[in-house]
This record gives sequence, structure tokens and C-alpha cells, in this order.
Amino acid sequence: MPSNHALERSPDPAPRTRPFRAEGAQASLALLSVASVSYALVQSVVNPGLEALRDHVHTSQLGVGWVLTGFLLSSAVLTPVLGRVGDQVGKRHVLVAVLALLALGSVIGALATSLPVLVLARVLQGAGGATLPLAFGLVRDLVPRRQVGTAVGTIAAVSSVGGALGVLVAGPIVSSLGVAWLFWLPAIANGLVAIAVFFFLPRSSGATAAGRLNVGATVTLAGTLVLLLLPLSLGQDWGWLSGRTLGLLAGALAVGTLWVWWENRSRHPLIDMRVFRMRPVWTANLASFLLGFILYSVFGFVPSFLQVPTATGYGLGESITVSGLLFLPVTLTQFASGVVTGPLATRIPAKALLILGSVPVVVSLLLLAAFHGEPWQIALTMAIGGIGFGVGLSALSALVVHAVPAEHTGAVSGMNANIRTIGGAVGAAVVTTILASTARADGYPSEGGWVAVFLVLAVAAVVGLTSCLLIPTGHQENESQDLHIGADQTAESTAPVPRS
Repeated sequence: MPSNHALERSPDPAPRTRPFRAEGAQASLALLSVASVSYALVQSVVNPGLEALRDHVHTSQLGVGWVLTGFLLSSAVLTPVLGRVGDQVGKRHVLVAVLALLALGSVIGALATSLPVLVLARVLQGAGGATLPLAFGLVRDLVPRRQVGTAVGTIAAVSSVGGALGVLVAGPIVSSLGVAWLFWLPAIANGLVAIAVFFFLPRSSGATAAGRLNVGATVTLAGTLVLLLLPLSLGQDWGWLSGRTLGLLAGALAVGTLWVWWENRSRHPLIDMRVFRMRPVWTANLASFLLGFILYSVFGFVPSFLQVPTATGYGLGESITVSGLLFLPVTLTQFASGVVTGPLATRIPAKALLILGSVPVVVSLLLLAAFHGEPWQIALTMAIGGIGFGVGLSALSALVVHAVPAEHTGAVSGMNANIRTIGGAVGAAVVTTILASTARADGYPSEGGWVAVFLVLAVAAVVGLTSCLLIPTGHQENESQDLHIGADQTAESTAPVPRS
């Protein structure tokens, strides 16, 4: 089909099947928050236990890396696809299926005694990446419009806390219950949540996207993400200038170009490219990429820094459990700022919130580069950064949800989360390269290498702050939506004439 088709918007059903009730909206929000936390725990609880898992399945350091890589690739591919399926067939049904896959993958992981089975479990768990975009879409359907920003901010804040708690509880779980319980506990939790969503989450009558799943777009998007994330994840082992790394990156560019071409010519695209060209969306995606770059690096590498042996002369020699406890302050500040951001977003432009939220992140990373000789210094600096992380996750999520038509919420929110994941993969690649290039004879990075990492992350935070200046104000955002998205005039979704 030609690429100049109108961006169709299914008419919002004026009469809902049931009126909003405050208690019903609050119960739905609580249930969706629990679902988001249960996924976030799955996402983060395995990372601190990688060494224990390596011994459990008798594999190498490179082999156990696939426990992370398999999850990353699966989540990257399935998050936008399942988000779009939810837009088309019903978000509630897809959310139940996603939670069931999480539970199944967790059971397989708990029973795994070999690396291939463990990687299969993580691939199934990767489907849980769609939990957040589906939850955001359901909020838009089930919560009064004036409360959507607050609800989205709350879910984003609660899910981020779930991710931080995974780092906190991994050590005690492994030491007291055994490594298999890194999977048994999520299996029980996600199974119970899936049952609760199925029986207690109200059915909504929100807008549903037309058409079937675009198979061609799905395949090309999946190919693009796999070809991009594989070299980003494994390039340090392969060599950044190796033929395999450069070939896969070139393949990602070629297949990505094919994906964009396919989407532009599809009557029912997986991700409508014109939605991505809306200023609130592309600016939010840019900010999400930079937030992911910083956030994944901080939560992925600062615990490793805390565990560097004291024999190095600069290390703190903390255990997995203690390093997790030192992340409790950042968890609390991130949660508090994220919850507060939701209601503030109804009165303060997202642009202003994100600019203000970027400042504590910059400050915390600069302080970390200068002061990291005591555990309390790291806990305090991370707590300062947590304020900005909470604001960023909540405000960006609300910005994207409000910027797009209801029938695109799942797909576009999924891609926004994906872009944050890609930013995290790039950040991890950069940090790993810096640390590897400064390795000492004992195999540990030098203190200067760690300082360089903290400064690079601070620079990324400054760039992120600058990128927030590109986000439109509320007035500009409305103009963007008026230009690109018009209400349907008939049941056939006749395209409106854009305003000049």
C-alpha cells in the first residue's frame, strides 16, 4: 500500500461498558503495579546470581553470559510485538498470557541443570518485557483520563523498585534457599498474578487497533534487533573490529532499513512510522536511550565495583548481600520521586520535570567519580541519582502514553522500553570496553578505569539533560497531535485534513 495513508485512529468508544468507579480504578492500578513488580524482579534477580548459576549448570564465564543475552534478545523482540498484539486482540488477554509465560520460564529455569535449558527458560521469561506497555495501555482503558498520568507514573515507579529489589534479595535467596529459588519464587509470584489478572482485572472497552499482526514487519523488526543487540552484547569477547561484529552491525542497518520501508508501505503497520516522527515521541525515545545508557550501567556495574577485593588497594570487598543492601537508598528515592512525578505531571510540563530530574543524576555521577572510598559515599551518591531515575522513568512513560492514540499505546510504549534497553546495551558495551582496557595484572580494572566510567556516565547524563530541551511543551505537543492524528469522522476512519 502507498505510504501516504492516514494515521487511522479507532474512535474512542464514547459509552464504556461500565462507568468509572474510584475503587475499581484503584484496584486495577494496584493489580497492574503488582504485575509490573513481578516482572521487574524476574528481570533483575538473576544478574547478581550469575556466578552461582555458572557453577550450577557447569559452564564457562562466556557461556553463562548467554543467560543475560538470551533474555535481552527475547525481551527486545517480544516487547513491541506483544504490545501490538495487545492493541489488536485485547491487552488483558495478552497480559495473562505474558505472565503465564513468565511463570513457565521460571519453572523451567528452576529445574534446569544444563546451559541450553537455562537459556531457554530466560528466552521464555523475556516475554515479560511486554508487561509494562500492556499495563500502560490498560491504565488508559480503565482509569479516568485525568488520573492516567498519575497511574502511569506510579506503575513505572513501582516497577523500577522491583528491579532494584531484585539486586537486594538475590544474595539472601542464593545463600539461604539455593540458586534454583532465583526461579522458583518468580514462578510462584507470576503464576498467582496471572490468576489474579484473569479473574479480577476488569474487561475494558478501550480502542482496539484494526488489522492482523503484520508478519513481514514483525520478522524484519526481530531481525534488526537481534543483529544489533548480539554484537553489542558480545562484541567485547569477539572484538569490536572483528568481521563478525562489523558484519552483524551492517546486517542490522540493512534489515532495519527494510523494516522501515515495509512499515511505511503497510496498511496496518506493526509500528506506524508517523507516530515515531511525532515530536513528543522521538524526543522521548532519545531521552529514553540516554536514560537506559546510564541506568543499566549503574545498576549493572556499581554492585561489581562494591565487590572489588580490598587487595586491589581501592576495592571495598563487599559481599553480594551487602552490595545489594547498599542499593536500598537508591531504591527508596527512586520510588518516592517516581510516585510524586505522576501527580506533578498533570500540573508541570514533562519537559520541565525531565530537565529537573536530570540534574541529580549528573550530580550523583560526578560525586561518585570523586568520592568512592567508603560504602556510605556510594550509597549516598546513588540515593541522589535515584531521585532523577524515578522522575525520568515516570515522566517519560506518561509522556509517551499521552502522545499517541489509544490503539498504538502498547506498541509505541513497547518500542520506547526497547529503545531504553538498546541504550542499556550500548552503555554496557562502552563500560565493559573501558574497564577491560584498564585491566591490571590481577584481572581487575584500575581505579582510574572506574573513575573514567563514572565520568563517561556523567557526560551521558549531561547529554540527556540537553536532549530534554528538545521535548515540546504541552502547547507544542497538542499541535503535533492535531497535525498527525485526527478523530475519525465516520466508521470507515476517513482521514481528516491536517491543520496548517
